[in-house]
Amino acid sequence: MKVAYWDTEQRDRAPALLGEIKGTPTIRMYKPKKKQQPGSHKKKTVLDYNHERKAKDMKSFVDREMPEYVEHIVMGPRDLEKFEEKATKNGLPRAILFTSKPNTSPITKFLSTEFRRRMLIAEVKPNKKNKGIIDQFQIENFPALLVIPPPSNSTTTEGEEESVIIRYPGKETKDFSKHRLITFLTEHALTDMVMPKKKPEDDTSASEQESNPEKEKVRSEL
Repeated sequence: MKVAYWDTEQRDRAPALLGEIKGTPTIRMYKPKKKQQPGSHKKKTVLDYNHERKAKDMKSFVDREMPEYVEHIVMGPRDLEKFEEKATKNGLPRAILFTSKPNTSPITKFLSTEFRRRMLIAEVKPNKKNKGIIDQFQIENFPALLVIPPPSNSTTTEGEEESVIIRYPGKETKDFSKHRLITFLTEHALTDMVMPKKKPEDDTSASEQESNPEKEKVRSEL
């Protein structure tokens, strides 16, 4: 989250992005809309802050509204399979966080944005439907974090290990600090971002859209 201010008493005209300012102090959040062209952040969701002007309340507002790209695994193997398919399709390493927190923490939200399109991050809750997943990865204590590198393009031979699991060395909550997590994930994330592939142009696409204007193109969101 980037924080900035605008002095309403200066002579320069306020940027159009800020919108109308009726009184001071005015506090607003500008969130990029998810459904837009990659690399474009012109379209914003504008949220006015109408709570107590105290640091604790303002921090809670930011923590709650900040963007996130976390894959939430709550329905067991079905969600895990979708997560793995998405990572494999885009050639991304997988980071799986096992946590008992009821809500996604601000640090996890930050990491999902910081490593977006370089690593796919999922969150697994300790419920009955996820018990098989917890046993599969031999998770004994929460929180726990592991990384699975993207599959190689080479053909897997008989007897070769399918996946290499890299476990985060931290075992206690204090070990899951922002600095340590960034250092660990940076070692295993891709260097370059994976951008969505453009669909090949089809000569019949224009005529199809004219005959069926309600047809929408489905785009995958990393």
